[in-house]
Amino acid sequence: MQKIDKVSKTNLSARIFVLLAAMLISLTAAVFNVIMANVKEITIRDADNVITVKTLKSTVGEVLKEQNININDYDKVQPVQAEMLTDGMEVVIKRAVPVNITADGAEILIYTTAETVKEVLEQNNTVLNEKDMVNYSLTDQIFPNMKIEITRVTETIETVTHSIPFNTIKRPNYSMEKGQDRVVQEGSEGLGEKQYLVVMHDGKEVSRQLVGEKVLIEPKARIYEYGTIAVAKTSRGETFRYKKVLDMIATAYDLSYESCGKLPGDKYYGIAATGMPVRRGVVAVDPRVIPYYSRLYIEAPDGSWVYGYAVAGDTGSAIKGNKIDLFMENATEVKNFGRRKAKVYILE
Repeated sequence: MQKIDKVSKTNLSARIFVLLAAMLISLTAAVFNVIMANVKEITIRDADNVITVKTLKSTVGEVLKEQNININDYDKVQPVQAEMLTDGMEVVIKRAVPVNITADGAEILIYTTAETVKEVLEQNNTVLNEKDMVNYSLTDQIFPNMKIEITRVTETIETVTHSIPFNTIKRPNYSMEKGQDRVVQEGSEGLGEKQYLVVMHDGKEVSRQLVGEKVLIEPKARIYEYGTIAVAKTSRGETFRYKKVLDMIATAYDLSYESCGKLPGDKYYGIAATGMPVRRGVVAVDPRVIPYYSRLYIEAPDGSWVYGYAVAGDTGSAIKGNKIDLFMENATEVKNFGRRKAKVYILE
């Protein structure tokens, strides 16, 4: 009987042990299943470095810390570090790079995760005006240690007044002798206005373009008159006014047939080409050089002989250009005169 009781107790203990072992295995399996149910597979993309991990951590920040991945203040993590992890989640780390921005006379260093120049400027609250210039295109990609330089451009219209010099007008006065002059109107400066488009880069002028101009006050010309009448003195001391003097070759003629080709009785005998009677003081000229009826004074260039006052009233076939034929009273005077140099004054 005692032996039977001892066997029963042994069997009971074994059964209890088996039951406890089964319960422990079941509990362990349950815990394992719970643990496995909470394991999440996470992909972490850090620039070109990509890893896949399994974790029981709850948040993005916790798994990064678990993997000893340091996040700097300016780095960008997506999703954010407080985000709860989900199985299959991808965590992307965008590392901030240093960028220098020079504008308005100052240079600043920032760390940014922006993609383009435009995004960096917006992040830094840098406002670009319409005319401002940037050394990069706004769509250019950011790279480490990039130097972005902004040139402030302003355009203004500058108005400048200036004096306008007056002109001096010289005009002949045909009633005044040569050497005489007078001012008939004093000149005065005018006033003008010019408008310039002035372009400034960072406060320094780089170009100036004339875009408008007008006269506010017209200048008044100075008018100066000068005499045109020449005055000469005869060998006898008389003075006369003349408007032109010619150096000519003088010959002589009379009323002989040899000189004029006409005989007494000819209706044109003793009549000059202009119709005036031929006499001393009536000379023959080329009317293309000295117009008919011009009043003249004739003498030698050196004053060695003087014909005196005359009128251009006749012409002749041999009188061409700077030639003049002087009427004499007779053939002896004509012959004695011959051919001489003459100074012929055309009188006023």
